[in-house]
Amino acid sequence: MSVLLLAAVAIPGGVAALLTFGRPRTAVAIGLSTAILCVILAATITAGDAVLLAGTVVAGSDGLRGLAATWAAGIVLLGIIDVLVGTGGTVIAPLLLGLGAGVLGLSTADAGIGLALLTAGAIAAAIGPLLWLRTTIGDPALLGLRILRPLAVAGLLGLLAVAWGASPVGPFAATDAPGAVDPGLDLGLGIGLLAMVAAVLIRLGAIPAHVWAARLAEGMPAAVIPGVLGWSAAGFALIALGWVDVTLAPVGAPLKAERSLVAIVAVTSILLGGLAAVLHDDLEHILGYSIVQDAGVALLSFSLLDASAVAAGRDWLVGMAAVKAALAAWMLVTRSTFGVRRRSEIRGWARASPLLGVTYALVLVGAIGLPGMAAFDARGSLVGRALDTPFDLIVLVAAFAPVIYLGRVLLAGLDRMAEPVREVVAARPAGGPLRGAGGFTGFRPGGWSRVSVLGAGRAVPHTVRANRLALAAAAALLLGAIGLAVATAGLDAVAADPPLGGEPPAGASP
Repeated sequence: MSVLLLAAVAIPGGVAALLTFGRPRTAVAIGLSTAILCVILAATITAGDAVLLAGTVVAGSDGLRGLAATWAAGIVLLGIIDVLVGTGGTVIAPLLLGLGAGVLGLSTADAGIGLALLTAGAIAAAIGPLLWLRTTIGDPALLGLRILRPLAVAGLLGLLAVAWGASPVGPFAATDAPGAVDPGLDLGLGIGLLAMVAAVLIRLGAIPAHVWAARLAEGMPAAVIPGVLGWSAAGFALIALGWVDVTLAPVGAPLKAERSLVAIVAVTSILLGGLAAVLHDDLEHILGYSIVQDAGVALLSFSLLDASAVAAGRDWLVGMAAVKAALAAWMLVTRSTFGVRRRSEIRGWARASPLLGVTYALVLVGAIGLPGMAAFDARGSLVGRALDTPFDLIVLVAAFAPVIYLGRVLLAGLDRMAEPVREVVAARPAGGPLRGAGGFTGFRPGGWSRVSVLGAGRAVPHTVRANRLALAAAAALLLGAIGLAVATAGLDAVAADPPLGGEPPAGASP
């Protein structure tokens, strides 16, 4: 069973890398080798590969294979980048813990177990860096409380919604024949929907629960953000969507007031999240508030309660998780390269590093989208179907705010070099890593007759150190290509498989 093997490799590997943190080389070797093995195992996940475990079915699917492989590959690349320019590889261990718990949670047919596993994985991914974090914005313990508390609250709300709905006193136990429901139970169904949406809202960092997401983006290493606000949060929302799809949607209750409230909250997050990203100048807040806006689009799928909205929500969640992981990688490399964090201070960054420029272009296309791309079509479908004219056009225009806040960063990169960028370029040797292609330095092979195998081996660490920025930019470029591919293809293969977290509770319509 590939899913169980992946979890059995990722979780112990993450624990081993965490316990060997005092020996950085050993921790990095364990973490990277484990992550690479996870990519291989994720690629072997197949639909129909199922096993009974702890009273529930753990099954693979085509969609889970794509998500798990993307998640694991992202950890490999972010781990490499973090080793080269970040915190020295300290984030890969907690990210592996989040991967193992997250993939296992997505594979289970029980939504409650899935939400619990995704919550535990996210807490592990967030708490790991807090053990050694030296934040500049306050006490790490206080920062940890502000970050971990929303994760726990979101998980608890989701579990309560699932448990109450399936209990003998819950609304699904009293449901009439398929497609019909006692009007007196509409209130119970509406409370179930709002409780699950509240859990997803908090977990995704949508407005009004956006403060913790902004603190995470500002105070934690950039490589941590995709593991907490990216793949793991998307997995949490995927399970919630699966639960809604097999419980609330078939019942046929109108729930007009509740759905309208969900749409209002979603629109607020889209409008204000995009506006905040436009107004802020530092890279961390641009990344954080762009995720807040993405969360608003995802919430619209919960206001529609039908299969097509669920499919669109899945495409959007997975596509944006992959794209924002690439944006976080670009931000980490760019900050480390030029030593600044504000858009006004990195003018000319793309001219100084064409490799970073290509990476950012891929991120920009993935975030904005083009007609025919799964994420682009999903956003248009959700906004158009959830809102009435002319509000749908207004919100759709606001949802394209990445054109402004990401486009401004790209234009700044093409501008004349700011002083910090010019100083970094001047300090590099001609043809060095910042000069683009052919920039590797520090390794001069001379053939086996002149260079021994031992000497070549000793030259590798020096070559890596001399070209660490170029290597990190190349890893970010690969992550950008993966993000664009996922945003283009989407996760529509899941529609043919059992929904993630899709086991209906007792009494619910099939």
